[in-house]
Amino acid sequence: MTNLWLLMKIQIQGLLFRTTTHRNKKKKAAGFGMLILLAILFMYMSVVYVSGMVVAFPEGYQYIALYVMGMVTIFMLLVFGYQSAGGHLFGFKDYDLLMSLPIKKSEVLVSKFLSFLFLEYFYGFFLLAPSIVIVGLVCHYGLMYYVLGFIAWLIIPLVPMVMAALLAYLSMYMAGKFKYKNLMNNIFYIILMGAVFVLIFAYQSLLDQEAGQLLGLVANMERYLPFMSFLFDGMVFGNILKYVLGILINVVVFGLFVGLFSKNFMKLNSQIKSGYKVKNFKLRATKANSSFKALFNKELRTYFSNTVYFMNTAVMPILLVIGFAYLCIFMRDEIQLVQSVMPEMIMPVFCGAILFLSLVSCTTNSSISLEGKNFDSLKSYPVDVMDIFMAKMSVNLLVIIPCALICSVMALIFLNLSMGDFLLCVLTALTSSFFISALGLILNLHFYRLDWDNAAVIVKQSMPVYITSIGGMVASFGIIFLGLKLTEYLSPTIIVLLLNGLLLLFDIVFFIYLNTGGRKQFMKIH
Repeated sequence: MTNLWLLMKIQIQGLLFRTTTHRNKKKKAAGFGMLILLAILFMYMSVVYVSGMVVAFPEGYQYIALYVMGMVTIFMLLVFGYQSAGGHLFGFKDYDLLMSLPIKKSEVLVSKFLSFLFLEYFYGFFLLAPSIVIVGLVCHYGLMYYVLGFIAWLIIPLVPMVMAALLAYLSMYMAGKFKYKNLMNNIFYIILMGAVFVLIFAYQSLLDQEAGQLLGLVANMERYLPFMSFLFDGMVFGNILKYVLGILINVVVFGLFVGLFSKNFMKLNSQIKSGYKVKNFKLRATKANSSFKALFNKELRTYFSNTVYFMNTAVMPILLVIGFAYLCIFMRDEIQLVQSVMPEMIMPVFCGAILFLSLVSCTTNSSISLEGKNFDSLKSYPVDVMDIFMAKMSVNLLVIIPCALICSVMALIFLNLSMGDFLLCVLTALTSSFFISALGLILNLHFYRLDWDNAAVIVKQSMPVYITSIGGMVASFGIIFLGLKLTEYLSPTIIVLLLNGLLLLFDIVFFIYLNTGGRKQFMKIH
């Protein structure tokens, strides 16, 4: 039992706190701070969404807000559970170490399950508990409602945990059959994040639903999510039979999964850890690449092989494309209304959106630091330093420009932009993407860290990342606000041309600096 509790403690720390096991007190405080911030964010989201629904829903139908937030909770548990299950239940790095320790394999298995379930309870509490309390207060439910709600909080995470674990296993197993394993995982993450983004957009339309439509939504939940809706039926309507049936569904599904997983624990992890193997290998000649192309391919492999790096920089542009597509397809009436009132403002506002997309997406702000212990090898390459710089910047251009071009083409089709306005949008994408790429690289040349243990620290918590992320967001909003003010004195086209002229000037200055001072600074790094 002592081994079990010790294993659980270590694994919960690894899942939740990340850096709190570090001896550095500042890093411990940072880990707890991030944990508290995440809890506050979840609770705030739950309170805001539920409050909006109970106010907007017709009288007597406010309880449906509980069902909606239950569905959101299940989806969020699925997303976060999938993210954690991949390195916790399956394919965990300390698998060989744990299997070699003088402890029972059942203790390892139980500790993995309980620590993962604890994580689901943590997320579920801050997402679901505010919903249960607010709906109970608004609808004036009695004590039994809250007692059943507490039990429901303990039961609801079971099925999402099973689903997340199965998805994690399938994605890791399938990715292991392909050469580019991390790329497959990154695509799966994008799909999940895109679904979250669509749910956010769907929330506004939900507030306008009438009573009959809301009841139809509840009926669909009972059809497709009986393990959740049966529990809520018992809480709201006092239907104990359905409540017990809901508990049985969750417990049986969870029990079956635990039974199958425990019997095949070592086999499943061995399959995942086996990885990709080249079949029918043949030795053949390869074409020689230029130094720039070789460096660019190296940077691309680094970018797509690091999930944290990829998700931290590529998700925002992709989600903005998804969001803009949603606006163009499902909110065309609203857009046409704005066009009829302020037709001259469509182009500058869209250019402002492209500017925002560019300034918040930067891969170069950590590209030097990510070289880590390999930096001295990079310096020894018989290549021009500017080729190294341009290869790193080209990755960022590859992330931003295609997304900006897709949005520009959609604007040309759905917003009826003129060809001149379309070209201005493309020009804004080119100048702003080069600007942020060069700025991020310059900052990382001066504020670098090569002695890191975890790449996530460099990608998320380094000074260049803070400056480009927060500064880019503030700068983009400031430029958009200033541009709107200047429309009283100048035409929108002139304002966008002036903005691009200013960005082009900075681009030239940054390029000259990289070719002179940047070279010297690069050679000083060690």
